[in-house]
Formats: sequence, structure tokens, C-alpha cells
Amino acid sequence: MSRREGPGDAQWLCGLHSVEETLRGKPRSAKELLVAEGAKGVEEIVRLARQAGVRVRFVDRRQLDRAAGDGRHQGVALRAALHEGESLQGLLERFPEGSRQGLVLVALDEVQDPHNLGAIARSALNLGARALILPERRSAPVTGAVVSASAGAIQKLPVVTVVNLGQALERLKEAGFWVYGADASGRPAWDAVFNTPLVLVIGSEGYGMRPLVAGLCDEVVSVPQAASGVESLNASCAASVLLYEIARQVRKPS
Repeated sequence: MSRREGPGDAQWLCGLHSVEETLRGKPRSAKELLVAEGAKGVEEIVRLARQAGVRVRFVDRRQLDRAAGDGRHQGVALRAALHEGESLQGLLERFPEGSRQGLVLVALDEVQDPHNLGAIARSALNLGARALILPERRSAPVTGAVVSASAGAIQKLPVVTVVNLGQALERLKEAGFWVYGADASGRPAWDAVFNTPLVLVIGSEGYGMRPLVAGLCDEVVSVPQAASGVESLNASCAASVLLYEIARQVRKPS
């Protein structure tokens, strides 16, 4: 968690996983590490911080509590700059055309809950997706709350912020990507064939994908659910299930 929730400037990140993954994934973003005197299990975090040239201070827990605000700090807090940002063109250059077979990206269409963003980032990283694409407006920014919800996973993923998600998807389609959208009205995921490179689009918590974005999808897929279930899965749960099915197909021997 963090006391400040605006992107860009340095924020306090709290908790063992968030701090360690930031020091591993984005060590240059780290500014200062606070460690509670007598804290256990923090040796590796201190080593990583010192290796990155980050100032380390051992403080009493009251000072750490003030930095953490209402966050669970587990004995450590790291002040770090979040979301260095990457352009869509930069992302395409990161993955040249000849290396895109099996490549999976995740785009979020106005997902505004930071906990959903964090949970999706965690699933994306663990299930083989290589980047997140977020619209600039009406979308949860990358904050300390998101880093915490992702257990630090979002610090290991390139995050691309785009002005217009529809135009970004059109650009990716021109570059050879397939676009799959998640919606309860779509084809059951276990009946779909996922071609790569691909972008999986997850819609907002309340309304799903906007019509314009849905219209750009090559196929809309759904998570099969039991008839006795209630409503649909939330955005992060649906993303996890669909990413698992994509990973299963991508890794399946030909």
C-alpha cells in the first residue's frame, strides 16, 4: 500500500513481496528503504537495496507505520517511482516481428478498481503474458495499492498507457496480432482456438468492453459457468481463467 495514490512521483510501497519485486524488477526506481529494527526475514531485501545503491535506514516501527499509512508493511517500506511507462511503438520494438509467436498481451478497457488491476497483473505475469496495455483515461493508474494487490508482479511487466485503446488495438492488428475480448455473450473459451500473437481484452467491472472495442475483436470469448452460478465472474477472475486457457493452448505440443 502507499499513502499517496497518484502515479508518477515516488510513493511508499509496503510489504515484503511488493518491496522485493520492485528491487528485482525496477531497482533504478527505488529511492529509499526503511526497515523496522529487529524485523525478521528482510536480509535479502536489504542486500538487493544496497546492491542497487538505495539508501537503507533502520527505524522504529512507529516511523514505519507513519510511512505505510494504513498499509501492512511487514517490517519494510520502499520509496520508489512507479510506472516509468512505455510507448506502444516501444513495446513492438521490444518484441520484433520474428519473435512474436506465442506472445500474449493483456489490454484493460477502463478497469478502474486498483485491486482488480493488481490481481490481473499477477495472473498475467504468472500465466505468461508479457505486457499490460491501459487507456489513459477512466482506468486505474499504477499506484502503491496496485503494486501491493499484484504482490509486486506489476513491477515485472511493461505497462503501456495509450490515449485511445481502440486505435492501439488497430495498430496491433496491423502488426499481426489477433484480438480476443472477454464477454459473457462470447464463445466458450474451451471451444475457441487462440492464435498468437494475441491481445486479450478485459472490460470494465460494471459494463464490460465498450461497443467500439468489442467491435475490433477478432473473436469474443467467455468463461463457461455452471447453470446454477450467480451472474458472471469479476474482471480479475475472468482474466485468470482465460489466460490459463490461452497458456494451455500456447504450450500444448503440436
